[in-house]
Amino acid sequence: MEKSNIPFYLSFAGVAGIVFFLVLERFVPFRRVSLPQWQRWLINFSLSFCNLLIVDQSFVVLLQRTPIFSEIFHFDLYGRLGLGSFWRVVLTILILDFAMYVWHRINHAVPFLWRFHRVHHSDPHVDVTTASRFHFGEVTLSAVINYALMLSLGASIWEVRIFKLIFVFMTQLTHSNIRLFKPLENLIRLIFVLPSMHRIHHSDIRRETDSNYGTIFSIWDRLFATFTKDTDSQKLHFGLKEFQDSKELTLPKLIIMPLKRVGREPRQGRGK
Repeated sequence: MEKSNIPFYLSFAGVAGIVFFLVLERFVPFRRVSLPQWQRWLINFSLSFCNLLIVDQSFVVLLQRTPIFSEIFHFDLYGRLGLGSFWRVVLTILILDFAMYVWHRINHAVPFLWRFHRVHHSDPHVDVTTASRFHFGEVTLSAVINYALMLSLGASIWEVRIFKLIFVFMTQLTHSNIRLFKPLENLIRLIFVLPSMHRIHHSDIRRETDSNYGTIFSIWDRLFATFTKDTDSQKLHFGLKEFQDSKELTLPKLIIMPLKRVGREPRQGRGK
């Protein structure tokens, strides 16, 4: 797989997306937040910056320059099938998005991986900055899976770039605290994930948290029975019940959060 400047494009697109959705959140918010958010934003952006340095700028470059890794995973499915450019792009988006759906479910199911992923779910409010709130351990593992798949598919830099840009945009959109026109939203989310669907995933009730795993396409949740259609979104409580104390949600505490063996709340229904 040829070398690229994907991290630069993703960084630029990520910053532009955050600014765009922050403006929308200001004028068409789904839920108004009275308390200052700058402390949350500082933490979320700091985690994003760590991921940019550790994964995007260093780790992926290292993998690209490791012949053994490339030789193991270089299967070049597209080349073997002789696919044209259009179908290569379509399959890259579908396959990588499905892989991220599966990976997301695994992060919720495997206790060791959940320790890293709960950094993301510990955010007491959900807005576009939550899309940047990931532990670098989780991002590193995700990068390995993504890169191995890219090599196996034989995807080009442009195909990967298109997927990554869509993935970043959809991650920011689905976490955004914005209000959309309900009839149109209900129609679009038959295929694509929208904020109303993903907000349920950030509920502090485990039954709801363990649903709606998709990022780009909602079809995976529908096909594999992990789709939760509706709740009273205005009554949703975000975050994790085991991490309600703000003193446990500082940047240093989030970085070492995977070291803590804190059990998850049992599955339950709303109001129980």
